[in-house]
Amino acid sequence: EFVLGTMKKYGTAAAEALQTKAPEMTGTELYDEFGYIPSYYAAIAHKNMLDRKPGFICRSPQGRVVGLIQPYDSNIFTEEPEALTAQWRFVWSKKPKHALPFVSITTSPYNTDECCIGSDGKVYASNIDTNTWDPVVNPQFWRIVEEV
Repeated sequence: EFVLGTMKKYGTAAAEALQTKAPEMTGTELYDEFGYIPSYYAAIAHKNMLDRKPGFICRSPQGRVVGLIQPYDSNIFTEEPEALTAQWRFVWSKKPKHALPFVSITTSPYNTDECCIGSDGKVYASNIDTNTWDPVVNPQFWRIVEEV
């Protein structure tokens, strides 16, 4: 029990420190610390998003790292972050191992070298900043970095 208690205290302290540093971290750095980022459902079970500060980060149910842009009442607006793009910003990683399926969100575009998985299963990296183009439909804006 002592070891588990110590590990829990360390994990909690690391997660709290990450929340403090998160606004200055890149998406790649945040995905590297993925284990210390709370899940969306655990976060709303603990505290309403209305009571959280902008910049709070969590993991969406689809595994994306998201940052709170605008606090809102999560008891009334119960949709997941992917459906509440005015409240959440999505961050992306430059590491192919962190790539997730492509989503086109105008408030959270991909920047140069940030990765996603196209509908063809290949991992792509953006060639441009502010990229919301589908990599399979508009390959001129992307390069393949990993064949799956």
